[in-house]
Order: sequence, then structure tokens, then C-alpha cells
Amino acid sequence: MSYSMSRGLSLLELIVTMAISTIIFSITIPVMAGLINQNRIATQVNHLRTSLELTRSTAIQENEHAVICKSDDGERCTRQGEWNQGWIVFVDNDHDRRRSEDERLVQVQQPLPSTTQLKYRAFGSRHYVAYRPIGMTLTNGTFTVCNPAVPDRAKALILTKTGRVRLSDKLPGSKPINCVN
Repeated sequence: MSYSMSRGLSLLELIVTMAISTIIFSITIPVMAGLINQNRIATQVNHLRTSLELTRSTAIQENEHAVICKSDDGERCTRQGEWNQGWIVFVDNDHDRRRSEDERLVQVQQPLPSTTQLKYRAFGSRHYVAYRPIGMTLTNGTFTVCNPAVPDRAKALILTKTGRVRLSDKLPGSKPINCVN
């Protein structure tokens, strides 16, 4: 065996390799954390958008009022807390925007991760969105989804009276989304 084939790494080569690896990891780990947080926000936005579309679809298909409301127990609507504690979708047969035991529960959304903020602002109630059998709501409103760790990735779901939602990086009127409030 020749000397060049049995040679290992020198201490200097090992230190340089470890230094380069450390630099690469120190750059990529924050980028990956940002991507993970961005994907979490996108996932929560998609869950909420799907629930709003399901509520509208249920109202139209069943020719009945349907409601999505925040819920902390997965059974009843609540006026306390924020939307990130979870929500339910149900058929509102008696049109009171509160779920009775005889009203069909269509969907239950579990609480969102503690890092996710989900708020709803509207001209009407901030506790629910009610859809009429024609698929329209009685009010406009805006859901904001954000993570204070990555406030520039915040999203808004803007609800119109037609019952449709659109995704935006800004609030209505091109105002920036504030994750602190």
C-alpha cells in the first residue's frame, strides 16, 4: 500500500470542514424555521377557507341557514376568546345562530397551534358568520391569520356579502396586517 492511499484527514482539514459546515447550518436553520412557520400559516388559512366554503355550500345544498362560529368545546358557539380556540360549522334550522342539540353538526375544527393568531373583524357579530340558503352572508368581514414570529407572512381572508372569500396579504383598503393586536 502506498503512503498516499492510507493517509487520513489532517487536523487543519477537519477544522476547516467543521467551520464550513457550521456556517452552512447557521444560514439554513433560520431559513427552514421561516419556511415551516410560513407553511403553518398557509395550512391554517386553508383550514379556515375550507370551513367557510363548506358553510356556504351547506347552506346552499340544504336550502337552510348554516353557521360557522368559534367554539371552545366543539359542540356549542362561544362569545369568549378568539377564533384560534377552534370553530364549528352547523345547520341552523331555527335561525338563532346558536347550535341546538337537534341541529346537525357539519364540522369541528380543533384549536390551532398556540403560535397562530386568528382574529375576525366584521360590521356585525365577531363570533360567527351566518350564511343564508342563497349562499350570502349578512355582513362583510376579515379574518387575519398570523404568527408574531413571522409577521410579514400574515394573511387575510376577506369575506364579502356574496359569501365568497378572497386571500390577501393586506387588509381591506391596503392596510398592513398587524399581528400584535
